[in-house]
Amino acid sequence: MRGLRAILCALLVGLSVKLCLPHGKAHAQEAGKTPQLSIELNRLEQLKEACRATFVLSNGLQAGISEIALELVLFNPSGLVEQMRSFDFGEVVAGKTVVRRFDLNGTDCAEISRILINSVSKCAGDGLDAGKCSGMLVTANRAGIEFGT
Repeated sequence: MRGLRAILCALLVGLSVKLCLPHGKAHAQEAGKTPQLSIELNRLEQLKEACRATFVLSNGLQAGISEIALELVLFNPSGLVEQMRSFDFGEVVAGKTVVRRFDLNGTDCAEISRILINSVSKCAGDGLDAGKCSGMLVTANRAGIEFGT
């Protein structure tokens, strides 16, 4: 009887633990992962009179972003500031990834050595503001120049 009782208790404990563990992506934040807002500089592409910058923005937050804009600073190969611009990325639904392209008229891609995210100038959504979005921002880069905060 004692052995049967021990086996039943072990099964119940195992079942209880399994039922209480989080499942899937929706519970990633509960399992210790920090929510992120990631932006990747994916590509710089020379068009006739413009440099096209392509970004991939992923909203890993539980809240949707109704609008987000970043102030970016472009540096030349000598390390001097060439431009400061606000880039409006628009709406980004919770859990989604979007691609945004911006044509920098009158700019030669070869003359951009670095892009700095100077600030999150706008971020709106349920419980979000520019400060919160800035604190959750993570960068990545595939363009072959420096990019980040």
